Amino acid sequence: MTRIFLKTTAALLSLGVAATAANAGSSSVSISQRGWLNGAAGSQSGYANRLTVDQTGRYNSSVTTQNGSRNRAVIGQVGRRNSAISIQNGRGNIAGVAQFGSGHTVVTSQDGRGNAVGVIQAGRNNRATTTQVGAGNVSVIVQD
Repeated sequence: MTRIFLKTTAALLSLGVAATAANAGSSSVSISQRGWLNGAAGSQSGYANRLTVDQTGRYNSSVTTQNGSRNRAVIGQVGRRNSAISIQNGRGNIAGVAQFGSGHTVVTSQDGRGNAVGVIQAGRNNRATTTQVGAGNVSVIVQD
């Protein structure tokens, strides 16, 4: 299973991610795409899960699945032809991605509780995959 965590702090969150918002069972989804031919998909089951996606450029795609409670996924992207997949099962998991340039791919997977993964890629054509199983795992990937 795949999870994505973008813990790129206030820089990404301050991009104005408010275009589309949904809230059910105290879970929330917020998506803002701008650009063109971007695509975002996701699913949530459980409660108090939060998903934020902000894409900007073109041909960016993100897919997020959250099952459980209090999971948080944030995805950024900016450039073009970036792809992010995040799957979270359990509770209290945090996943984030940033990417910025073009041609990046991220796949994150979290099964358990209290896991955290952060990925920032920057330049072009970087690939990152993380899998976390259990509790309290932390992964950080920074590439250029």
